[in-house]
Amino acid sequence: MSYKTLITNNVTNAFNLVGDIAEDITLTNETVDGYDFASQTIVNGNTTTKTVKGIVSKEYKTNDDKPRINADIILKTSDIDSKTLDGYDSLVFRSKTWGINKYEDNGYIITLTVGREV
Repeated sequence: MSYKTLITNNVTNAFNLVGDIAEDITLTNETVDGYDFASQTIVNGNTTTKTVKGIVSKEYKTNDDKPRINADIILKTSDIDSKTLDGYDSLVFRSKTWGINKYEDNGYIITLTVGREV
């Protein structure tokens, strides 16, 4: 068995062991069909979603000019390819919509930093 397979299997086992600590994270992507100049609104097209299990490792407030709440989330790379994360506009967990600030992928887990205004 290769080390890559061993690590991937151990990441899967870790997510199974944490049980309900792993929450449903819904990634959303809204396509824009146009702009209505009369009402000054965006005309939305289709909304696509993908739900994966994720572990919220930290949730914290920032003290910037605009108060924000940020969170760090861990996802399995086997659940979603990090190359497709750029295609998602936001994600939803704990009934709140969060914007994706940045992410890091080491080939086994993806660490997301997400945020929303207070």
